[in-house]
This record gives sequence, structure tokens and C-alpha cells, in this order.
Amino acid sequence: MANPFWSESQELKLLKMASAGSSMMEMAMEFGKSSDAVRSKLVRLERDGRQPVSEEVREEVVEFENVALKSEVADLKEKVLGFQEKSAAGEAGVVMPEWEDDWNGHDVWAKVEKQGIKDIQKAKLRGKFNVNFPDGPIAIACISDQHIAPGTACDFKRMREDAELIHDTPGLYACLGGDGVDNHIKIQQATLSARSTPSDQWRLFDHYLKIFGVGKILVVISGNHDAWTTQIGGVDYLSKIVENNKLCYAPSEARLKVTVGGQDYDIMIRHQVGRFNSSLNQTHVVKRFWEMNEAPFDLGVIGHHHEAAVESVTKHSKRIYVARPGSYQITTQYAHQYGFSNSIPTCPTFILFPGERRIIGFDDVRDAVWALKGARGE
Repeated sequence: MANPFWSESQELKLLKMASAGSSMMEMAMEFGKSSDAVRSKLVRLERDGRQPVSEEVREEVVEFENVALKSEVADLKEKVLGFQEKSAAGEAGVVMPEWEDDWNGHDVWAKVEKQGIKDIQKAKLRGKFNVNFPDGPIAIACISDQHIAPGTACDFKRMREDAELIHDTPGLYACLGGDGVDNHIKIQQATLSARSTPSDQWRLFDHYLKIFGVGKILVVISGNHDAWTTQIGGVDYLSKIVENNKLCYAPSEARLKVTVGGQDYDIMIRHQVGRFNSSLNQTHVVKRFWEMNEAPFDLGVIGHHHEAAVESVTKHSKRIYVARPGSYQITTQYAHQYGFSNSIPTCPTFILFPGERRIIGFDDVRDAVWALKGARGE
């Protein structure tokens, strides 16, 4: 079998023979290749700028390619004509569909590619918010895991008092970190033992949002209990309640750029993280999230575990705060059975100052109110 590949020395020799006027047959015999292979090689060398090819050789190659193409087209036409004749004659075994799929891969791909660009942009920007306070200082309370469910060990009194305190305190605002209701529609045992329905719980949560008053809640995110309605029923019920109350909403995580008197603060509040958790060091997950996630923050809060913790740490020569809110759900049958301690509702709160990057954190909103009033000269 002839070797289809050409070495560099063979290419040089071929060019010399072609320049000397050797015939196509002579060159083919010299290299042990077909005349067609020699013609094609000479044309490719010309395209590479190595050697001009005579018009006669170029026409031979083009004619050869045209003949092959025409032969292939003729075969296809013959097959189509034969199929049409058999169909018209109604011969047995010929299946003719009444409907033909007009799916066009090129058009569909172009459409989904365009939509994909929009979806990526939406995913990058969703959950990111900007808020500006011309004066300060101000304070932000991070509240999570209310687990509103009448008939359970939930501290409704403290929940109401904290919301009213935020409503009545100038310069104090709230971020809600998910699991506002118990909503045990995913776990049959919990549903059967519940003394209130998810509908009752959602209505009370809607009332709870109104206690804060207009403009006091900066953002609401969803927790895993909230998301069960979305997972099972396909409806994000929390987003509808938040929208009706004209509040900002983000599933799972929110990133806020808070500007206080010209000073910017980056705040991250998230309900839970599937990695980095430690039962021995509650703030470990927040610190690792600062290192491993898409962007650092000045203040990071992660809920879900019902364990209260606030810590100030140094990251790249900056003091940041990391926190875990407690829970208004003091205990549950599950928590008692598996030996978890009772929760305490602390609502970690942070004072942000204008004009300079300065944060003071408190593990309890009531202590923060006392300090905020002093900082504001009230």
C-alpha cells in the first residue's frame, strides 16, 4: 500500500521535479503514489506558498473533485427517486409518516445559547443588593430560624419583642436569614405530630413581617424549611409573601453592599452551607466560607444550626465579624431525642459607622440598641 504521508525531503524533491517539467506519471512512479495524490499535494503546496502550480494541473484536480461530487449526488438522487416511486405505487413495506419533525438543531441551539447567557447573568446578580444610608451610625440585626409553628416550643414573646424593638429604634434594621416557618411538609412524622398547619404558619409569618414596619427589613432569604414548598409543590411561597410586603428577596443567600456615610461594607447572610461545618467551633464554617467562596465580606452570618455565636477575626489585616444566629425555636422532639442543647434567640447585631471602616458586634440585639443610641447621641 502506498504511504499517504509526505516527508519534507519528498516535498522538496516533488517541487524540483515539477519545476523541471516532469510529467504527472513520472512523479507518481518516483514516489510510489497515485497521480491524484501527486496532483493534490502540488495544489496544497501552492496554497502554502511553496510553489505555483500550473493552470493545467489545477484544472485536473478541480475536475477530479467535481466528478467525485457529481457521482455522489447522482447516487443520492437515484435513491430518493426510487423511494418516491415505491411510495407512489403503494408497495408494501414503505412507511410514510403523516407528520414530520421540523426540529432544527441549529435554531434550537442558538436559542438556548442566548438564554443561557441571560441565565448566567441572572445567577451572578441575583441576591445582590445595594443600600445607602447618608448618615450614621446604623445597626443591622441578623435574625434567623424563627420556625413559627403554634403548638411548639417557640418563643413567640421574644420574637415579637425583638421585632417591635427594631421597629421603634431609629437606625436599626434587620436581615432575615431563613426558616421563618416550620413548614414540615417534607417529613411525614413531623407533619403528623404538628399542632398547626403550614397554612397557619405562613399567615403568622406574614403578620410577623408587618411588625417590623415599613423600610426596616433590608432583605429576606429562604431556608431549607421554606424551600420544602418549592421542592414538593413547585411554588416558592415565601417569595410571594415577601413580594406582597414589598421586600427584597433572595433564595438561600444575600450579598449586600451597605454604604454608611460614604463608607462601604460588604455583608453576606446565608441560611446554611453544606461543607465546613463544625459542632465544636460554630463560626468555623463562616470563616472557611470567607476563604473559599466567590468574594470576601466584612460581616458574614450563617444560620440553620440554631447555635448562637459571634466572633471578630482578622483576615488580610482587616477585622471582620462572623456570626451564627440562635433560634426562637427553643427545642424540638428531634433536638431532645438526639441530645442537642436548647437554643437561645440572640439576634446578633452589628453597628456600622460612617466615614471610616468600623464595626462593633453584639451577640444580642438588646445590647446593640443600648450602644447604638449612645453612638447616635440619643
